[in-house]
Amino acid sequence: ERGNEMKNIRIGTIGCGGIANGVHLPQLSKLEGVEIAALCDVNPKALAETGDKYGVPEGRRFTDYCQLIACPEVDAVDICTPNSFHCLMAMAAVEAGKPFCVEKPVGIGSDEVERLRDAAKEAGIPAMVCFSYRFMPAVRYARRYVDDGKLGRINSVYVQYLKDSAFMKGRRLDWRFVREYARYGVSGDLGVHLLDLAAFLAGPVSKVSADLQTVVKERKRLDSEETAPVETDDTCNFLAEFADGALGTFGITRCAMGHKNTISMDVYGDKGAIRFNLNHNDRLWMLEDEKFEEHAVPEEFFAHSVQMKEFIDLLRGAPDRYTPGLDDGLACQKVLDAILESSENRCWVKIR
Repeated sequence: ERGNEMKNIRIGTIGCGGIANGVHLPQLSKLEGVEIAALCDVNPKALAETGDKYGVPEGRRFTDYCQLIACPEVDAVDICTPNSFHCLMAMAAVEAGKPFCVEKPVGIGSDEVERLRDAAKEAGIPAMVCFSYRFMPAVRYARRYVDDGKLGRINSVYVQYLKDSAFMKGRRLDWRFVREYARYGVSGDLGVHLLDLAAFLAGPVSKVSADLQTVVKERKRLDSEETAPVETDDTCNFLAEFADGALGTFGITRCAMGHKNTISMDVYGDKGAIRFNLNHNDRLWMLEDEKFEEHAVPEEFFAHSVQMKEFIDLLRGAPDRYTPGLDDGLACQKVLDAILESSENRCWVKIR
């Protein structure tokens, strides 16, 4: 067993864009016993720059993801691509018998995510969904507080995700604005994180009533000065009812001037309440004597704060009990689909 723990793990990353270079690859490069063995991207420039940065041999730089997955020097696959490719690539990893982690949302519809979940489960393939905020110390501490029964029965959840990225100077029509590749706008790009956090602390959502809007209605294409319509939402506001009867209010936007990445959450029960803002992820506010008091998160809750380390621990057969898997991804996907349906039909939608 110790030999398995110490084995050098060779990762192949598909997608050399912002999330790979901003989170996945920097974290992987710092982990002992981990090698960034192969890369794949359809953009030759991004592939070359990322390959040079992480010392990946040119013979293991691919433009075809099937070649990366088949590469014998790749033990596990890291999927960092637009949403519409997630399930396709993950299913190829399953068929090759290779574990994988995949960015969120897992797919562009709950049907394909369910097929992937079932295939991975049947094949016994370990998989992780990159719900990165679940690894934050304040969130883990909040979960302990809930598990200890200090909130009592939860009745209300209020969640916000505020960004100003819709107004990023010179931002063009990247894949997040194209329905074919993203399907969801901020609902899937940002809101899915909130869905996972809410489920992590308050249990599953049972129905939603949503309103989606596009604020910046057209952008210049990536490859020309021609403008084209934005096809996905910039703001997503919805009410939710949880399976245990609690009510939730969610506000997600990339049009909040002055906010680079603000995630806050309040959870109220009949015995207490907690609050956190992940711009200060080492702090948790707890209700004491009818007012909120700030508490430093104990050191023990920082042990699982590096997302890609959690993936490596999973591969080594020692997963953290809270590492998000495909069941978690599917649960969030079903809510995302209900949000789209609710906004389109202007009605409450039950999660199916």
